[in-house]
Amino acid sequence: MAVSNKVSFWEMYRELPVKTTLASVGPVVLGLAQLLNGYVHDVPVTHTGAFAAVMVAAAVLVTQYHLVEFRRMRLQRDVFGED
Repeated sequence: MAVSNKVSFWEMYRELPVKTTLASVGPVVLGLAQLLNGYVHDVPVTHTGAFAAVMVAAAVLVTQYHLVEFRRMRLQRDVFGED
C-alpha cells in the first residue's frame, strides 16, 4: 500500500477552509490593521511594526503546525480507513 507523504497548503485549504483562514490569514490581517491604526494615531512604526512582524511569524508557525496535523490526519485516514 503506497501512501503519499506530500500535502499542500491548498489541499488543507480545500478540506478545512475556515480553520486555515483563521490560522493563516487572520494574524496577517490583524498585523496590517495594527499598522494602519498606528499610522492614524501617530504611534511610532517600531511599535506597530514589531507587532505586525510577530503576527506574521505566528501565522507562519501556526500554519506549519496545522499542515503537520493535516498530514497526520490524512495518513491515518489512508492507513486505517475512513473514521
